[in-house]
Amino acid sequence: MPRLWDRVHSLFNRIIHSRMARPSRVPVVALVVNEQDRYVLTNVFGQEPLDVRFAESWEETCSVANQLTPPVILLDRDWPGTEWRTAVDKLTASPHHACVILMSSVSDVYLWQELIRRGGYDVLAKPLRADNVTRVVKLALSYWTSAPKPAVPNGSNRE
Repeated sequence: MPRLWDRVHSLFNRIIHSRMARPSRVPVVALVVNEQDRYVLTNVFGQEPLDVRFAESWEETCSVANQLTPPVILLDRDWPGTEWRTAVDKLTASPHHACVILMSSVSDVYLWQELIRRGGYDVLAKPLRADNVTRVVKLALSYWTSAPKPAVPNGSNRE
């Protein structure tokens, strides 16, 4: 009799696992100067259910962020020709409220406070380290998932 229950249990487990939806990969947009930092991000996100999309310009960052509506955007403070404060202001004003993480070789409490005042999420010290990236991005995803989202003004909230 125990063998029969083992077989029944095994059958139900296979049915349940085959019907469970596999989690889709979460998009992350990154504007990154340094190739080594790109390498770290690629390796970290390859081990997580995250798809990193590297933008090659500030304009592409905005375009891709609008298309993919990523919960996390990584912004390199040192991107040439882009003032990070203006970039953070624009990215945090988006309707999907992405967590903007500023990557910076200067990482102190003053930078962090200014980023937070502008609506950013956190500062990642450069050069990037895999354990820091994993921790900060997972916390940002958790925050983004649990944070209340404002109502969409398209009439879809009618009762």
